[in-house]
Amino acid sequence: MGPANTSSQYCTGDLSVRTSANSSSTQRIVPRRATQAGAFISLLLFMVVYFARPGDWIPGLSVVPMAKITAILASLALVFSTLHNRKKLPREVFYLLLLVGQLCLAAGLSPVWRGGAIQSALDFAKVLIIVVIMALIVTTATRLRQLIFVQAASVAVIALVAVLKGHLVLGRLEGNLGGSYADPNDLALAIIISLPMCLALLFLTRSLLWKAAWAAAILVMLYAVLSTGSRGGLIALIVTATTFLWEFAIRGRRRYLLVLAVLLGVTLWMFSGGMLVERFRETFSPNKVDTAASASSQIRQELFWRSVEVTKEHPLFGVGPGNFMQVSGLWLVAHNSYTQMSAEGGIPALILYVLILWSGFKNIRATKRFANRSREINLLAKALNASLVGFVAGSCFLTLNYAFFPYFLVAYTTALFIIAKSSRYPHRKDEALRPVHSVERSSTGNKQEFELSLHPFQGT
Repeated sequence: MGPANTSSQYCTGDLSVRTSANSSSTQRIVPRRATQAGAFISLLLFMVVYFARPGDWIPGLSVVPMAKITAILASLALVFSTLHNRKKLPREVFYLLLLVGQLCLAAGLSPVWRGGAIQSALDFAKVLIIVVIMALIVTTATRLRQLIFVQAASVAVIALVAVLKGHLVLGRLEGNLGGSYADPNDLALAIIISLPMCLALLFLTRSLLWKAAWAAAILVMLYAVLSTGSRGGLIALIVTATTFLWEFAIRGRRRYLLVLAVLLGVTLWMFSGGMLVERFRETFSPNKVDTAASASSQIRQELFWRSVEVTKEHPLFGVGPGNFMQVSGLWLVAHNSYTQMSAEGGIPALILYVLILWSGFKNIRATKRFANRSREINLLAKALNASLVGFVAGSCFLTLNYAFFPYFLVAYTTALFIIAKSSRYPHRKDEALRPVHSVERSSTGNKQEFELSLHPFQGT
């Protein structure tokens, strides 16, 4: 009886110690999860406000200070995400940090308009907060898919509103909202980089209703792109579609997508492609030099070479963010994201900008190696690759280097790579924190069996 009592007392004491340790560990994990959940909700609300711009098209919301609300949400998300997070930030985040620092330095040394350059640099610096938050808390495929859903659905609604209102300028569909949707060219590229996301969500959903909704959204978005009459947008659309079809139809062995793409392209072109044909004809026809399309093409060439000259004159720090318009001679932007960045931030800013975009492609390649068997991760990787390729092509004709779209795209690839890597090499400590309900089964007095029920990786 004596030894048995001693063994019983020993097991009971060990149980109390281990239960206490497990309880304290659980208490530490619960606030961390709650904090990350709060940060993600704040991030999700920020994305809704940024992409959907509800204050611009919902009556009554125009008086609400949406800019301040988004700033508060972003700040809250950053505070929440850093309270219990010690993750190492990826290289693209450091590139972005260096880019923000370079632009702030260029603004402070601007030889043109220092005050305006500083304000532009500070406005752009907000994107760093969001990218850091994504890198810290978007650690599951569900969260990433929700962020992509917000962007895809918001841009689809924006395209629908633009088509329904039909606000035309010289026959071209113009966005009815501010920000990145006001100009026809910007509206076209915003839609194009969101199209692959819509297609990926269409493939991922099992609901026939959602499949029909995404298919309808894609049709509306394609029609809106062609209706904008954006020549750069059309080039970006062709590049994006080619990349997407290569990934999904040829390498993914979905040959029916090639037939659908041809039929869809011909149908949409018949209904809305006439204006684009005319604009391209006016651009390259020597007999129509006085047309709007031809004049626009000539002006863009002048702006491009002017931005190259400004880069040569100020190679280290440029003329400051937002100041190229003042020195362009035409009070226009460069219509090229790369030369605009070099003219306003110097060659170091251009190098960092390219490195950020290149990091996105590297993340996608690494993700594909880690997630060969995950259909969801593979679909999202292919879609983000097509979106990123489309942006890289379209940004040769548009000035979007200070918009948040490209940096969000790269942040999506960062999160996807982390998710793919963790799914292949799961952390043991995360599995050890799962609830264990085997106390009753361990009542035989076997100490080793009971300890293993509390710590499933002990002794392995």
